[in-house]
Amino acid sequence: MGREYHFHCEHAGCSVTVGLRMGGTRELELLVDGKQVAATHVHGHHAQTAVMATTLPTDPPRDIEVEVTLPGALRGEPASTLLAGGERRPMPAREVPRRSRPTEASWYS
Repeated sequence: MGREYHFHCEHAGCSVTVGLRMGGTRELELLVDGKQVAATHVHGHHAQTAVMATTLPTDPPRDIEVEVTLPGALRGEPASTLLAGGERRPMPAREVPRRSRPTEASWYS
C-alpha cells in the first residue's frame, strides 16, 4: 500500500492543495478552494518532477503552476513548490490521517 502526502498554501486569497498518493502508479491532484482542477498519473519509481497548471478564480484570473518533486524508489520524501508571478514558494507538507484497516473483530459486527 502506498503512502499519501498533502502540501498546502494560501495564494492570492485561494487555498491551493496538492494531494499525492505513492504506490505502483503515483497519483497527483491539484485542488483550489477544495475543488479538483488538475490531476495526473506518473509511472515509474525513479526520481522525477511533475508539473500541474491551473488558473485561479481571482479578479483578474491568475495562472499558477505547482511543481512536485518525486523521490526515487529507495529513499527521499516528495516536495511541492508553487510557481506564481515569477516566484518559487515551497508548499509545506500537511499531515495526512491514516486510514484505518478493518480488523478481525469488525468482520463479525
